[in-house]
Amino acid sequence: MTSLAKKDFLDDPLDNVELAASIQNWTYDRSDNEVSIIANGKHNNYQLSISLRNDSQGLDVVCGFDLRFNEKNKFQILKLVSSINAQIWLGHFDVWDKEGLIIYRNSSIIDRRNLNLETIETLLLDAVNSIDLYFPAFQYILWAGKTSEEALSTVLFETKGEA
Repeated sequence: MTSLAKKDFLDDPLDNVELAASIQNWTYDRSDNEVSIIANGKHNNYQLSISLRNDSQGLDVVCGFDLRFNEKNKFQILKLVSSINAQIWLGHFDVWDKEGLIIYRNSSIIDRRNLNLETIETLLLDAVNSIDLYFPAFQYILWAGKTSEEALSTVLFETKGEA
């Protein structure tokens, strides 16, 4: 028998999702074709939904976080989402206009036989890390009235050297 620590993939991709959530100490719940996760981020808890699509040939990661925008902020939020999406290579941010919500989404075509724990962890951590990086930019627009350009330049500011 192979121990779980030595086995890098399980037969069901959602089993790997549960394992990855467990490794990160995230709370999760599973239904037939979906795993719901509460992930601890730097700025908030994020609600991830990971589901299989098209007879297990697609994996959909959707992550919501607690930020709502209104008509006053809509234009700057849309500009910010467009600017962010031009910079990230995996996944994208999406706007649910009617609800005033911003979400992160990554839909992937998968080969179920080659979907291992490392790949699942990469997808989940990329979602959380992307939100962690850009969450303050959304806050700058919503709470401080900044433009999308100001908000993005603030979160992408890097310090060099030591103080």
